[in-house]
Amino acid sequence: MKRITLGLLWVFIAMPLYSQGLTLVMREVGPTGATAPMLQTDRTHARLDIPSLLSQVLYDSTTKTLQVLVPLLKNYKEYTPASIPQSPPVAGGQRQSAPVAAVPITYKKTGTSKVGNWTCTTYDGLRGSEKVAEVCAAEGAAIDLKAADFTIVQQAVDLAKRVAPTEMIERIPAYGTVASQGFAGFPVRRVTYLNGQPVSTAELVEIRREAVPAANFTVPAGFVRMP
Repeated sequence: MKRITLGLLWVFIAMPLYSQGLTLVMREVGPTGATAPMLQTDRTHARLDIPSLLSQVLYDSTTKTLQVLVPLLKNYKEYTPASIPQSPPVAGGQRQSAPVAAVPITYKKTGTSKVGNWTCTTYDGLRGSEKVAEVCAAEGAAIDLKAADFTIVQQAVDLAKRVAPTEMIERIPAYGTVASQGFAGFPVRRVTYLNGQPVSTAELVEIRREAVPAANFTVPAGFVRMP
């Protein structure tokens, strides 16, 4: 009975921890200099800031609404499952008559490393025969993150795949499995390659479990919705 009581007590202690907000702060160094990508979630929302792509993504799981913002231009586009076109955008803004899937990245385990306080497994990411990424992923006891933390993020990714460029989708960090993303755990470091040369490096800097202001998940005043 004592063990059952302690077990129930732990459940009630742990539930608030994993139901409150989560903020992941990253540092990316690339052609435009150093930027600070950030991922935030609560029980029904997700937000991703990618300064190097001049983009911000908001997602509301209650309404299944995805908003892609361009802060520099103060405009945004809004998508729902019903409004997303059946074919993906291509160069020039035209649409194809049928979707053409990008060649997926395959990951090959290469060793281990450490990023900050996180021990991680290293992988080479190949698109066909071309190396396009290096990932160091932490999992299990090595990092205070779980797949359940990214349920809302994954919903946003699934919807965004129909409207966002592959480069953006591949740079949305999530805790996954080999089956779902090609490597296990969370990418605490990701190096992007172009023509065989590294062009940007993004690393996890901080994990914060705290309430995220509701305003962080809304379009700022003054932004114009684009058709």
